[in-house]
Amino acid sequence: MKKAFYLRMIITMVITMGFAKVAMADEPSLCSIDGVIYFTWNIDGTGTLHVTPLEATTSNFDKSPFYKYRDQIKKVVIENDFYCEDGFKAIGNCFFKGLDKLESVQFTSSIVSIGESVFEGCKSLKEIVVPSTVESIGRNALKGCSSLTAVSLPFLGYNGAIWVNQTDKNDLSWIFGTSKGKEFYTVSHTIGSKTMSYSFPVSLKSFTISGGILCNDAFDNCVSLENISLGKETKSVPSALVAGYYSNMSFYSGQ
Repeated sequence: MKKAFYLRMIITMVITMGFAKVAMADEPSLCSIDGVIYFTWNIDGTGTLHVTPLEATTSNFDKSPFYKYRDQIKKVVIENDFYCEDGFKAIGNCFFKGLDKLESVQFTSSIVSIGESVFEGCKSLKEIVVPSTVESIGRNALKGCSSLTAVSLPFLGYNGAIWVNQTDKNDLSWIFGTSKGKEFYTVSHTIGSKTMSYSFPVSLKSFTISGGILCNDAFDNCVSLENISLGKETKSVPSALVAGYYSNMSFYSGQ
């Protein structure tokens, strides 16, 4: 009842104000799919996209619902609003895909799932800290993010599981995918009988992983990395790091 009341109130306010909340965008600030209103949104004068959930998930998309406004959006703030009684838990597939002016993202503390290709092609994104509450990350979530300088992940791959069937679901290639161009290093390494490849941005200076299993050659060729931090849940450490092969790198292991 409370949720329905607040939802009606929001709709009334949006209509009454002539969709003024949308600011720089010219579309209504309600996202409705098959009769379900998932969230409200607006872009303010600083280029910040505010997303306020009305459901626990955003639903999945083939293309970002904000792609039309990609030239305006420089920052994303996902609001943890009381309109969503269950808390905002899941970001659907492709939610911010292709927002090539996006530089930063502010998550909520309740988020537990990030979908496929959520930030794919966000080539201006500079830093991302995935909260420790997140339990799964979709394939190619950070593919093509060529300007990243700092990345912090709670685990490797899909959900941080110990290697199962030697698949990329438990590997950095799951999140980063492969990209072409001089903006990326290509890292190839072997897991059992499989060869995995993924692309790190040349711009990446700092990398933090809280848990998972790293291969010995997980950071081969990534000579621009200046800091690597591995949490106590990380099950192994690449031998090149232990041996100090990267003389310009600050390395910390919580083990």
